Amino acid sequence: MKLKFLVFAITFFGLNAIALGQSIASLNFNHIYNPNHEVALGLKAVKARQQVTVYFEFKANNSQYPIENYRLSWERRESYTAKEGVPLEQKEEAMVSSDSSKIIGKFIFPMPTKQWMLLVKVTNSATMKSWSFFQTIEPKYPVNGFVEDKNGFVFKPYLLAGNDYTVNGSDKGLHVDYYKTNFPISSPPFAEKEAKSDRFMFPDSTFIATSGQKISIAREGLYLVQEDTTAAEGFAFRAVNGVFPKFTKVEDLVAPLIFVCTKAEHEALIAAKVDKAKFDKVILDITRDKERAKNFMRSYFRRVELSNLYFSSYKEGWKTDRGMIFLIFGLPDEVSRNGQNEVWYYKNYYTRFTFVRTGSIYDPSQYTLIRNTNYMETWFNTIDLWRKSRF
Repeated sequence: MKLKFLVFAITFFGLNAIALGQSIASLNFNHIYNPNHEVALGLKAVKARQQVTVYFEFKANNSQYPIENYRLSWERRESYTAKEGVPLEQKEEAMVSSDSSKIIGKFIFPMPTKQWMLLVKVTNSATMKSWSFFQTIEPKYPVNGFVEDKNGFVFKPYLLAGNDYTVNGSDKGLHVDYYKTNFPISSPPFAEKEAKSDRFMFPDSTFIATSGQKISIAREGLYLVQEDTTAAEGFAFRAVNGVFPKFTKVEDLVAPLIFVCTKAEHEALIAAKVDKAKFDKVILDITRDKERAKNFMRSYFRRVELSNLYFSSYKEGWKTDRGMIFLIFGLPDEVSRNGQNEVWYYKNYYTRFTFVRTGSIYDPSQYTLIRNTNYMETWFNTIDLWRKSRF
């Protein structure tokens, strides 16, 4: 998709425009995981040369209103609990796609001495509906580079194997480590003693690149780009096949079904390999009806797709803790952020899941679920609904 430079006037409101009297901790951010939401805003922070650059990509998903109908306002908040902030009095030149489907731009800030929050409000000027997004600006943020494709900055959490990309980082040489690791699947939320952690990794191969160099990503797997391999700084990306975040091959459908299968059923799916008839028989034995089997597979793998889209990082999204909960329980009614925690609340289940940020150089925004045996009954009741295709 070609981009053209246009001056996009990013509107700045007064202090009363962005969630007057509301702290970030009190806002509901569940729209960021809603595929049917009217708008989407991607924010990516990159640290370099004593400054932090925040790249943004805005999309309007409602064709009823043109993209020019939406206004973005930006504000600095000193903490998650602060109810007021300071508007950012600046304008930027942004790139607008030739089909007016999205706007891409960036903001540059001096390197902070302490953490603060960039709060963004998107407003539909016709309906006056608005939604908030935010990005933490951190002095020790490990990401110090980024990847571009032919359209510019890559916002997706994955790249497509077999394509060429440009790596951007330090002016010095960049070390690119490749890992073909098959990462473990998250344990159920009640499995306190069985919670799996990803092992320390050694690269399977390494090559050298320079900033601005175009490289060919030939193999699926994890890539880590660093200037200094002894420092906790760099940026990582996962390369996937061309149909990702969807799964279409029979052999790829087996692993995500582990959450809703018995051990014997999952072993039967593994044994089926690429034999679709054997695979279908196992699914039919679970659902006990052809129509329910079709609905089950359609609904379940739509959730797998969305989990991959929202939560992929160094490993596939459905394997992460947030991806697992999203896959089984769906879109939370409420999503709140406070410090290092992200909390999901489901009204129908009267259940909260708390995720703690445990980021690493491979994924600074990785979150780990606080597991509790109290989740067991809710989990198995929900799995039973899946097996009866009641989703």
